Amino acid sequence: MLAVKPRTTTLLLAGMIAITTACTWVKVSPEAQQVIVVPANRVSACNHIGVVSSTVKATIGVIARDATKVRNELDDLARQQAVDLGANTLVRQSIVNGKGTYAAYNCP
Repeated sequence: MLAVKPRTTTLLLAGMIAITTACTWVKVSPEAQQVIVVPANRVSACNHIGVVSSTVKATIGVIARDATKVRNELDDLARQQAVDLGANTLVRQSIVNGKGTYAAYNCP
């Protein structure tokens, strides 16, 4: 039987977590790539269509994922939903624990 040292196990686990947190799991359709995320002050001439929300894993086990990657994945998922609503613009309202909420608009 092969004995594995605790340090080796820790390094393997850390490597696997690093690899999985580096990946972006969300694929964006060509239509969704056209949807933009803007600050609230840029939608004054737009029609509010609705609200969309998206959810991704913010942690893997007890390890927190990179906040920028989480935000980008939430934005991408919200863009996909915006297309279904007929929206071309989103305003990020909140991101908490891997859940994003967005206001959807149709702008000229």
